[in-house]
Amino acid sequence: MEKLQPIKETERLELIDIIRGIAIFGILLVNMAHFSYPDMYIMYLSDNNFIKESWHVLDHITRWLLDVFVQGKFITMFSFLFGFGMVMMMERAQRKELAFVPLFTKRLIALLVFGIIHAFFIWDGDILMDYAVLGFILLLFRHCKPKTLIIWALSLFALYSLILSAIGVLSMTFSNEEVFGEEFILSMEREALQAYDMYQNGTVMEVFAQRIHDRLYYMDASGMWPFNPLMYLLFMIPYFSMFLLGAAFHKLRIFQNRSKHRSLMKRVLVISLIIGLPINLLSAYEPSFVTVGGPFLMLVYVMSIALLVDHQAWKLMLKPFASVGRTAFSNYIFQSIICTTLFYSYGFGLYGKVNPFLGIWISILIFILQVVLSKLWLRNYRMGPLEWVWRTVTYGEVQPLKRVEKMN
Repeated sequence: MEKLQPIKETERLELIDIIRGIAIFGILLVNMAHFSYPDMYIMYLSDNNFIKESWHVLDHITRWLLDVFVQGKFITMFSFLFGFGMVMMMERAQRKELAFVPLFTKRLIALLVFGIIHAFFIWDGDILMDYAVLGFILLLFRHCKPKTLIIWALSLFALYSLILSAIGVLSMTFSNEEVFGEEFILSMEREALQAYDMYQNGTVMEVFAQRIHDRLYYMDASGMWPFNPLMYLLFMIPYFSMFLLGAAFHKLRIFQNRSKHRSLMKRVLVISLIIGLPINLLSAYEPSFVTVGGPFLMLVYVMSIALLVDHQAWKLMLKPFASVGRTAFSNYIFQSIICTTLFYSYGFGLYGKVNPFLGIWISILIFILQVVLSKLWLRNYRMGPLEWVWRTVTYGEVQPLKRVEKMN
């Protein structure tokens, strides 16, 4: 029986690689906060906390710009591409008359294992575990028509937006102490101080213990562990709804036939901008609106890239992102390795010493390094090193990695 193989280079849609590479850059810009200071805990504190008291006006402006234009936009972009990729893989399996579900199941299990290793042994801010869990739910929607996928995506996100908007209004009306309680706020300050001390000064084992502690806190808060299905599914709606939307886009062939769908993409861009920009401006003052407004500006970015990439000048400027996009999995983990080495005590010990403005420049330098290394790697190899491991496990046989030089 013919086996399904990884997509060939000649079959790749370069636009998707470009979008994926841009998503990796945006995720790094956002994650820099969690790499460099205990943002998971200080988000509940007032601005007069021990981290922000050293910030310059440029740091506050940078944080505002990140909240409005970056936070929540690129992780949902990655989610959109996850759904897009699932349908692409399914259709390739169908053309070869192969069973898709067992193959995708192996892919998700491998992703879950990668996520566990990443979350508990490298950096606690992992998203791969969540993608793997949600991927099993996405399988239930694989045969849905595009219209059905869009209705589900919009309905789920509308429900989520109503709940989060209510929380946001409540938070803007009352102080954090009134909403969460004074004891909770004090516990968050203690957690932030402990993380600050451990990551900046702790031994390797103390850093490891703190990472486990922080990951378990996230899993408990999100309802992932102990498993609370309703809480977890609500928490994950922004990602899962974008899974569904990405799947619909592939089924509609919007990116494959861009000339045919240009007017549709322009309408999506304009509507998303009109709705998303005001919500994201609010998110700079109330974090609850970040995940409500994020997907709208994400669609603005994706539609803009899709419309611009067919212009030669823009394509040349955007093309470097494609190499990072083709090795996105490896680059995502590589970012964690670089940044934990920079910030944690077993590396350069910069934790708590890099404010947002400097963090932007560090992010840019890291990403430039990733572009260069990705381009050099792809000259000799077909895919990134972790992509090779992932695909080897998924397809059940060792995949060719090194490029074969053509004979004259």
